[in-house]
Parts: sequence; structure tokens; C-alpha cells
Amino acid sequence: MLIGVATTTSASAVVISYGSNRGEATSTQARAYDGEYDNNGVYVDVYTLNGGHYSVWDGNGSEGNWGPWSGNGSRITKFRVCEDRTGCGSWAYNP
Repeated sequence: MLIGVATTTSASAVVISYGSNRGEATSTQARAYDGEYDNNGVYVDVYTLNGGHYSVWDGNGSEGNWGPWSGNGSRITKFRVCEDRTGCGSWAYNP
């Protein structure tokens, strides 16, 4: 069983984990990090205050760098890290 853990990297960003994969969100943008060389893509699943839903993919595989920041301009209310073929971690609620 994989557990998501929320940590704060600064006053404006929250980082969560799913195995060795990570997701990070500010109030309006999110990004993903693929920390496992296993051919499973990693993305952050995002819900926003205006009812929007979108996903932000790592995009560069497990090369060791975070994927790009992305957002739709609305405040992020909750997000989680997901991995293809294995599932998703717990939701983190963005303060």
C-alpha cells in the first residue's frame, strides 16, 4: 500500500507523494515528478474552485526532473498523484 504524505516546500506550495512519485501545487498551478523507472507515466489529478478538473503530466519520464507547471487560472482545491496502471494516492486539500 502506498501512502501520500503532504509536506510544505515553501509558504505557497504543497508537495505530496505516491511511492517515489511526487506532485506539487501552488494556489493555481501544479506539476508532477516521476521518481520510478518503471514505464508508468505519472500525473497530478487536479480539481479547482470553479469546478474544473484537469491533469498535469510529468512529460519527461523518470529522467530526474519535475515536469512543467500548469494551471487553468482557478484556485486549486484538491490534488493527488497518479501513476498509469497502478492507481492514485490520497487527495491533498490545498489551503
